[in-house]
Amino acid sequence: MVTRTLRLTAPPDTVDTVHDLLDSVWGSVPDLSARDRMSLETAIIELTANVIQHANRGQGVHATLTVIAYQDRLEATLSDSGEVDHVDLEGREMPEADALAESGRGIPLMKALVDTVEHRRVDGFNHWTLVRGREAPDTDRSSTRGMPSVSITGVIDEMARQRALEELGILDTSPEERFDRVTRLAKSLFGVQSAAINLIDGDRQWAKSVAGDAVVEMPRESSVCTDTIMGDDTLVVPELTADPAYADRAQDGLINFYAGHPLYASTGERIGAFCIYDPRPRAFTEREQAMLRDLASWVQQELSVSQELSRAAEVQQGLLPSKMLSMPGWDIAGFCQPARAVGGDFYDWYPVGEGAAITLADTMGKGIAAAIIAATVRAVLRSAARFGDVTGAVNLAAASLNADLDTTGLFVTLFHARVDMDSGEVTFVDAGHGLTVIARTDGTIERLRSHSPPLGVDIDTEWEEQTITLEPGDTLVAASDGVLDLYDGSLDGLDRVAALALLASSSQEVVDALRTRARGTSSDDVTVVVVRRDD
Repeated sequence: MVTRTLRLTAPPDTVDTVHDLLDSVWGSVPDLSARDRMSLETAIIELTANVIQHANRGQGVHATLTVIAYQDRLEATLSDSGEVDHVDLEGREMPEADALAESGRGIPLMKALVDTVEHRRVDGFNHWTLVRGREAPDTDRSSTRGMPSVSITGVIDEMARQRALEELGILDTSPEERFDRVTRLAKSLFGVQSAAINLIDGDRQWAKSVAGDAVVEMPRESSVCTDTIMGDDTLVVPELTADPAYADRAQDGLINFYAGHPLYASTGERIGAFCIYDPRPRAFTEREQAMLRDLASWVQQELSVSQELSRAAEVQQGLLPSKMLSMPGWDIAGFCQPARAVGGDFYDWYPVGEGAAITLADTMGKGIAAAIIAATVRAVLRSAARFGDVTGAVNLAAASLNADLDTTGLFVTLFHARVDMDSGEVTFVDAGHGLTVIARTDGTIERLRSHSPPLGVDIDTEWEEQTITLEPGDTLVAASDGVLDLYDGSLDGLDRVAALALLASSSQEVVDALRTRARGTSSDDVTVVVVRRDD
């Protein structure tokens, strides 16, 4: 089986993009007859062209095309976001021969080229399916005309499976100990060379965790796990080279024995397999199969946690400000990159009076507990916007959180400020944070000191309010300690961020530079907010 998937956005994509995908399919199916290839390719191009031109009344459209070459048939499914009226597949016939008759020929032409053309609208998307039975070498085409058509249900299930896998947010992520400990245990428990947690993507198999010599990525058609996800039972192949269905998937020195159990998304789609490999053939008892299923259940629980964390991450990112403030003469930008799915950092801004409130907070620790505390701090500070001074807002936040912080043993460092748009005056409370600098237009760098402890350390703290003024051309940068780790981990990193602000032409340019530096390298939450008063 050969599978290829292409995601289209038209414009700028065109049918030329589809031609490139089909070339990669045909190159992997050398025994495909020229007639099969020409017929399906013409039908796919006709369908894609019609979707691009008409599915959304001439407006842009998003679509996903999947082409699968089986031993006995070819399938193509195209799902698009377009709005269409009822599609009459049965009543459409080729228009009469007329040099000017271009419209109305798409569906009749596709019906003439393939065995089955189906359309269904599900969850606001159009799902088109084309199926053509493959000609056997040196046989007449009519011998395959009577083969049963394949229901669209199976294709929609594959698309739902792919969507569920993408929503899990785990593909191409870094190794995690919670998964690695399971594969290490399986390798030792069964005495095999390799164990893996494999996820089946559109045209590839990717391993979230491997123990031993298992490969991290391979084409989907070379994977035995591709067959495991076809059912709910454990798949055991004692000797691949002795089984005609799997002989071409054996790999010398790596895999000749295979046992795997399917893994599921929370919505029930089979998205991968927990499996063990060995280069030596072997039997696999019922007791061993039960043990493998138990370990797969362990992995399943961890995947469920990943999905919940992914949803939590979406919620947390949704709490960050998405709109720019309407403050003429001011330029504000920020970003937050958690070290894990969710984290304890956040930044915020919102209009207050003739200016804005600006916040950056860092909860000690990472993960769910820190994220909950961070969300609470944000909510309390926002609700305290009615206070005319920043001290009142911080006092309310501290009083609201003291019991929770004491119970959890956490504390929160905080920079909370009010910016006056007209005068440039910034009134702030720094609660144990101390990671805010001002890059002055004359080239000097001023670090704002903290004179108060973090929230949660001392319930009797009296917060000290400070005031500075940003002159035209000055830039204020507040950062979390994860930003320091992007450099040498010392406070000198803060000066380097300030130097970056001096060279940048906008707040967003500073943010983009730090985001690029943080990508894939940070072990701590990285958060920054940049406030620039224009010249």
